[in-house]
Amino acid sequence: MKRILLIALAAITLQSASAADTLTVRIADMHCQKCYNRISERLGKLEGIDSLAPHLDKSYIFIRYDANRTSRAAIREVINKAGYTPVNYYTSPKIEYGYYLLPANQANQETLEAVLALDGVEDVNVNTTRKTLAVTFFNDETTADKLLDEIHKAGIDAKLPKPHECSEEKK
Repeated sequence: MKRILLIALAAITLQSASAADTLTVRIADMHCQKCYNRISERLGKLEGIDSLAPHLDKSYIFIRYDANRTSRAAIREVINKAGYTPVNYYTSPKIEYGYYLLPANQANQETLEAVLALDGVEDVNVNTTRKTLAVTFFNDETTADKLLDEIHKAGIDAKLPKPHECSEEKK
């Protein structure tokens, strides 16, 4: 009886363990925020998608998903059905993507250089039009929240966006 209970407990534990994977997808024909919005709206409906973040200048979407609930094939199918062409897939459990809103006077080259110098940061993009800061970082060296603290220590007043907060005026 104890053996059956232990096996049942182990099965429940394995089922509840999250298999979060990170996938970076380059989408050849994703050129702007509207393109990303179309894709992310559809991907957001796919069960198992935990988070999405764009890197529009390089036509990438960073996707964190639960491999127990969805697959790379399902993600590819959703992107194709949205009318876009995923061309490359990269997986790295160590890379994450942080997206921050900036005050207008800090969306500049100095901010980019200051953030790029922080530990664990791989790449930085400052969008002066949207007043955003996109940071690719290694999650074994830092987290999005710790990175935000370091950004503040560097004198940059960035903030994490609230869900569905956009730096662009709604039309």
